Amino acid sequence: MDEVTRILDGFTDPTTGSLHGAIFVVIDSTGKTIYERTSGRATFKDGNPTAPQLDSLCWVASMTKLVTGVAIMQLVEQNLLSLDDDARDYVPELKEVKILRDMERNNDGPSDTFLPRLEPVQGKLTIRDLLCHTAGFVYDSSSPLLKKWSKFHGRTAHTFCGSMDGYKHPLIFEPGTSWAYGAGLDWAGRVVECVSNSTLEDYMQKNIWSQIGATSTTFHPERRRKTLPDAFEMGYRVNVGHGSESVKEGPITLQQPARDCLGGIGLFTTPSDYMKLLAALLKGGDPILSHNGIDILFQPHLSNSSRLAMPKSLGLQMSRILGINSVDHTDQADHCLGGTINLKDIPGRRKAGTVNWSGLPNLHWWIDRKTGIAGALFTQLMPPGDAAVTSLLIELEKATYRSLTSGADFNSIIPRL
Repeated sequence: MDEVTRILDGFTDPTTGSLHGAIFVVIDSTGKTIYERTSGRATFKDGNPTAPQLDSLCWVASMTKLVTGVAIMQLVEQNLLSLDDDARDYVPELKEVKILRDMERNNDGPSDTFLPRLEPVQGKLTIRDLLCHTAGFVYDSSSPLLKKWSKFHGRTAHTFCGSMDGYKHPLIFEPGTSWAYGAGLDWAGRVVECVSNSTLEDYMQKNIWSQIGATSTTFHPERRRKTLPDAFEMGYRVNVGHGSESVKEGPITLQQPARDCLGGIGLFTTPSDYMKLLAALLKGGDPILSHNGIDILFQPHLSNSSRLAMPKSLGLQMSRILGINSVDHTDQADHCLGGTINLKDIPGRRKAGTVNWSGLPNLHWWIDRKTGIAGALFTQLMPPGDAAVTSLLIELEKATYRSLTSGADFNSIIPRL
């Protein structure tokens, strides 16, 4: 795996690299680590900055979504809910949700004012829709229409305000008819809370993290400061390829401390803990899900209309990762309950059926059950959709698969700093 190490260290080189730090881990289907390495620095302190560690605390943002999907599947396996149940039957805050069709000019007021045109939801708002981003929820930070709606109402809550108030806004399409990335998984987290009669924090600690031996994962790091490891500090891109001048220290976007447990973006965890989750899923689910539950979690779930809409909304960097070269390539990818899924092999990389997703500070994971590996790249870098990190991920993945096909003995040496 020398090639993997050269690539990782090159991107974090203090003189010529483009990242301040990164951690890359790959495991096999038995749960054994076949590669792990930390590279660069975890802090911006002068003198002798600390290197990132496998137990460095990271805000993983949307990598939370996979965990919430697992929690929902646990409730399905216990017959406490069905994926086709209407989420409004469980979550009181969703009872009156409507569809925002437009913000129309106010003919009876100032010329620069607009009034919302709202319509009722005609069908179900299913739990499956929440998990697959087909519910009609879109993050207000990325929707001009919802920004106008928020301005009309004088609304101050927003996607990263640390509260479910940030997601109390209308849908933008009828559930099940299209695809748009948004707060569906945050509302799925509320479903878990309402069904289990507990906080999402308590539910996950009892039913997921304690089951796999993960001890440093939480929605509320402020409550555990004395026991949690040091943070992998957040950086902000200012340019590319100029070593230590490429990235400057910056804040975490999510308001802290968060008031609510946000099932779409709220978790803080370590690479070590998160890889334990990926290992359990890759091995077949034990001890957190059955093998059949894993199959349901990772199978394609989109309708034709939703799959047609998805490539247009994914963005360039995720399309690169999924091997989608055109918005017309609707047969390349789908969405499952845990992330996007490749419908075809990507030459030199992942096989058909591979599931993946990412987190806002440019973190990425994938699970390739056909090849029998799972991997993750951990960074703490803003803004999201960083082209250099996408290139790093793809290069690391290609080098990993080349090493797999070369017949190397991965378990003999695990490179570390």
